[in-house]
Order: sequence, then C-alpha cells, then structure tokens
Amino acid sequence: MSEPANSGPTVRRLWTRNLVIWAALMALLLVSLVGAYIPMGRITTASGIVIAIAKSMLVVLLFMELAFAKPLIRLAAIAGLVFLSAMFALTLSDILARP
Repeated sequence: MSEPANSGPTVRRLWTRNLVIWAALMALLLVSLVGAYIPMGRITTASGIVIAIAKSMLVVLLFMELAFAKPLIRLAAIAGLVFLSAMFALTLSDILARP
C-alpha cells in the first residue's frame, strides 16, 4: 500500500511542531535547573512554580491537544483539575488541623 501524496507535509509539520514543543520543554528544564542553584531567596520557589506551570501548560494544551479538543473533553480535564485541587485542599486542611 502506498501512502497518500499529501501525507508528507502533514507528518513533517506534526514532527516539527512536536520537536519545537520538546525543545521549549528542554529549555524550561534548563532554566529551572539553573534557577535552582542561584540563591534568590523566596523568588527561587516562585520562579520554580511559574516554570512548572508553563511546562504543564505546554504539555496539556499542545501535546495532549487540549487546545483543539471538543468541549466535553475540556470539561473532563477541568473536572480532573478540580478533583485534584480538592484533594490537595483536604490534605492541607488535615495537616494544618493537627496540633
């Protein structure tokens, strides 16, 4: 079986897009690694959290293609985040309530 004639540019575009995303994730990893060894006080933790959020947004929106997904799939992803935040909130409330 031969592949369709127009599959070449689509596959090339997909690989290029994924390689660009991967390169961005690797750059953010290096920024995170370098930032962890620079003593900046509380800004070190804040910058680490911001970088982690940026990396997770790249993965969720582009690798998982949630940016182009149907509304029901987006709703399921949001429900997962709500559930995860509820679990963190319950764990934190338990820890803070202990003497």
